Amino acid sequence: MKKLIIVLALISSQLMAQKDSLRFKKTFEIEIDPIAYMLKGYSIHGIYNYKHLRFDLGYYGIETPGKLTGNENYNIKSTGFGIKANYLIKKVNGFYTGIDLGYCESIATENESKLNDTGHNISLGTHIGYRIFLFPLQKNVLNGLYLTPWAGISYNHVYDKIKFENYKDSKFGYFATFHIGYRF
Repeated sequence: MKKLIIVLALISSQLMAQKDSLRFKKTFEIEIDPIAYMLKGYSIHGIYNYKHLRFDLGYYGIETPGKLTGNENYNIKSTGFGIKANYLIKKVNGFYTGIDLGYCESIATENESKLNDTGHNISLGTHIGYRIFLFPLQKNVLNGLYLTPWAGISYNHVYDKIKFENYKDSKFGYFATFHIGYRF
């Protein structure tokens, strides 16, 4: 019985530590998108948290094969930045949703001729995600590490079209990825 009480006390103290380490407060986070790096690009996001709100400023670049965009004869390199406002639904560790505003410059290079053209758009969208702290019970540097899969849809206002005859600019963007982050 004595061992059971000790084990329950240890579990209880660990759960209380988890609750305390993941409570709502003013914090800063940094995130990257590993898929962007796999697509010969980069991604960095700085985030400020205040209670249930998260504000994210991100900068990215990716090189996307045309097969993924419906433009099979082209290779597309996109760079841009975005601003997101998220609402944490129940707690720090869990679901969130939000809106985003972004700017993108895309350079399409025709695979055969190697000719290229540049286009620009501004996007407005919404997204949903889930944040999982990987080591919440640790009392060291690992307890701030998290993973967040998310997906979004956006409306793209293309104000400078890519001028290839058979290139299609999309009015809607669909995006799914995951980020690796750290909460300070």
